[in-house]
Amino acid sequence: MSLASEAAYLYLYSKELTRLNKELKNLSKKAQKHADRHSRSSEDKKHKHLKKHSKVKDQITKLMKRHNQVLLQIKHHMVGYNNALRKEHKL
Repeated sequence: MSLASEAAYLYLYSKELTRLNKELKNLSKKAQKHADRHSRSSEDKKHKHLKKHSKVKDQITKLMKRHNQVLLQIKHHMVGYNNALRKEHKL
C-alpha cells in the first residue's frame, strides 16, 4: 500500500482505539459503582447489584477483545507504514 493509505488506516484505527478506551473507562466506573453498592446494600438488594456488576464485566470483556483486535491492526499497519516510508525515502 502507499504511504497515504497506511497513514489513513492508522488514523482510523487510532480514532477507534480512543473511542474504545473512553467506553472502557465509563464501563469500569459503572462496574466499580455496582461493586461498591453491592458491599453497602442490604441482603435483599445485594443480588441486584451483583447481577448488574457481572453484566458490566461481560461488556468489558467483549470490548477488550475488540480493543486487542484494533491494537493488532494498528501494529500491522504500522509495519506497512514504516516499509512504505523507507521505500519513499529511498526514491
